[in-house]
Amino acid sequence: MATGDKTPRPAVRMCVRCQVTTEAPMVVGVVHQNSGPGFTVYACQACAAHYLPQPDVLALLPPSHQARGDQ
Repeated sequence: MATGDKTPRPAVRMCVRCQVTTEAPMVVGVVHQNSGPGFTVYACQACAAHYLPQPDVLALLPPSHQARGDQ
């Protein structure tokens, strides 16, 4: 890709279920970690139907922990 080229590259990710790369990835999970960055789990559109929606783990904290920012 040239420096002056402003054309965005397609989001190419590997499906976690079938291991095929896809240009239309769907987020099926987010992994949070205590040390270091977490990561996002992707699936192709055909495999994404096999994954249930994941709750936001930060929304599961009791209100007292959310307000103080405790871990």
